[in-house]
Amino acid sequence: MNEHILVVEDDDSLRDWIDFELGFDGYRVSQAADGASALAFVDSRPQLDLILLDVQLPGMNGFQICDHIQQLPDMAAVPVIFLTARASLDDKLSGFAAGAVDYLTKPFKMAELKARIQALLRSKERQRSLGRQEEHAQRDKEMAEAAMIQQALMSCSLNGITGVEVFADCRPARTVGGDLYDIYVRPDGRLNVVEADVSGKGMAAAMVTSEVRTVLREVSRMLASPGAVMTLTNARLYDDLSNVNKLVTIFAGFYAPMTRTFVYANAGHSVAVYRPAEGPARILDATGLPLGIFDAADFEELVVRLASDDLLVICSDGFPEASNHAGELYGYDNLLQQIELVHTRPASEIAAALSRAIADFAAGCEQSDDQTIIVIKGKE
Repeated sequence: MNEHILVVEDDDSLRDWIDFELGFDGYRVSQAADGASALAFVDSRPQLDLILLDVQLPGMNGFQICDHIQQLPDMAAVPVIFLTARASLDDKLSGFAAGAVDYLTKPFKMAELKARIQALLRSKERQRSLGRQEEHAQRDKEMAEAAMIQQALMSCSLNGITGVEVFADCRPARTVGGDLYDIYVRPDGRLNVVEADVSGKGMAAAMVTSEVRTVLREVSRMLASPGAVMTLTNARLYDDLSNVNKLVTIFAGFYAPMTRTFVYANAGHSVAVYRPAEGPARILDATGLPLGIFDAADFEELVVRLASDDLLVICSDGFPEASNHAGELYGYDNLLQQIELVHTRPASEIAAALSRAIADFAAGCEQSDDQTIIVIKGKE
């Protein structure tokens, strides 16, 4: 129980009786014998759950004390029961006007006082619970809006690009996450492809993700190669990433329709699989470290072809690190094998098949990491 009740009563024997009875029932009881003592106590901002307040007190009456309590923001919600021998309607109305929620006329039976205390405390707890529910509902609403905004900022626009089909999808482990993809046509006619994974989960990672996308977009407009984009992006993000103890892995590439080539730089983004039409599938090595480790870093650029039926699959680590109830990880070998099984399908079906394979492996086990995938497949 342990609710804290203040008893303000100038009759010593009555005050001690109430203290004993309520203390026996498990309440914490504090006492005050007059108005000055009561005000000094409430002004110290104790954690109170209820006040039993006599009306006729030396120096200051209970109505004045109750009115003072109502002026204290952190005490105004504490219910007050007046204890008094004055039983007229005017007296009761004065008590309620001062802020009391109940009125008990002396002499009273202890069982009735306890019943009223229990009823008020239950009502207070219901109100507190309702307030928590409203807070949770508001928080859920805000998180849902944040998720909607985050998904809306992930772009997959080909805008007339020929020679490839592209599909992208992001499934955060929580309402919002630290993964992103951004696919759009550059002013020079090449297709800009980015997938990034910010360390951490939830809202903290999502906030960093928003900054990463903004910087990448700005830098990509200025520079013509993915390696240079990565170097400048790292330089611009380094201080902020260091301040919040975050790292970012990024796979960034430009696809040129005229030459059917895809030039890329890979900043520690370990899951990029290339499967040429003649096979087999292989993992593309990283060409640099994740962003945020060093303030200055260079990133090697490599090239793969995306002719007809050539396939590039870029995943966040939520794919190979998906786990089942036995604690086993899906792993890179399973991912490569699954790509070999589905590589002849359209890009969207490949992505769906890989996601389904992960879900079947996990068998309902809750995942701790975001799962993002980009599939680029060459076509005639």
